[in-house]
Amino acid sequence: MSGLSVVIPTKDKPESLRATLACLLADRPPSAEIVVVSDGEGPVAVPADAPVRVVEGPRRGRAAARNTGARAAGGTRLLFVDDDILTGPGFLSAHAAHGTGPGFVHGPLMEFPVARRWLAAHGPDPVAAAAVLNGGERLVRNNLEAAALAVAAGTAPARLGWLACVGANLSLSRAAFDQAGGFDEGFGTRWGCEDLELGVRLLAAGHRPTVDRGAPGVHLTHARPDRWEQHDVTHQRFASLHDTADVRALPLLLTGSLAAYFAAAGS
Repeated sequence: MSGLSVVIPTKDKPESLRATLACLLADRPPSAEIVVVSDGEGPVAVPADAPVRVVEGPRRGRAAARNTGARAAGGTRLLFVDDDILTGPGFLSAHAAHGTGPGFVHGPLMEFPVARRWLAAHGPDPVAAAAVLNGGERLVRNNLEAAALAVAAGTAPARLGWLACVGANLSLSRAAFDQAGGFDEGFGTRWGCEDLELGVRLLAAGHRPTVDRGAPGVHLTHARPDRWEQHDVTHQRFASLHDTADVRALPLLLTGSLAAYFAAAGS
């Protein structure tokens, strides 16, 4: 099969998954397929008669789930989307337009602070989701996104291009994915860094990032009480694999400021 394959790993977030799927299905061009990797405890429900394939995940973390979805997918371009992302019209076409060329593509992401309240009120409504993307709600850009945009604009060094390898909204050719070896499953079930680590390897292999503003997404922000405890562990693995100043300084970006990160990274 040619075309675009969307891979969505999901774990016990049925409400946000429904919203994500509703957006994608409203936008889906005929040549795109959607593969949902079920990595949670319960069954995954998809809309009746929807052209969505559900495959069982290995339950070894997001890296392994994404790799499982990639193996099950048939497209020549892979698009990884998380199960809590709102997208609008043209999202899939924007990613598909990059075809099988080199590089990797990131669609900008914004955080949605009142996402849980919005989701309870609107549920899987692609029209309401499009209104959010079009400025109908207050959205926030996090430091990682700001840094990725700075690299794209040329105001931060190109060697930091791996910061744009954000697995919630990321596409690349299957050839580039296979060349890099996919996501590192050694990150296990803890949160964070497995996507950025892939970005370092892609960059080293000559694949440059593109930030495509035609493929934005909104993250349905949610609480993760042990987020930073988990991230401490995954960051240690990341830094052990790539012991550079810019990787070591990553926590400064995520929990501090752009200026502090760029200074520590030697930018």
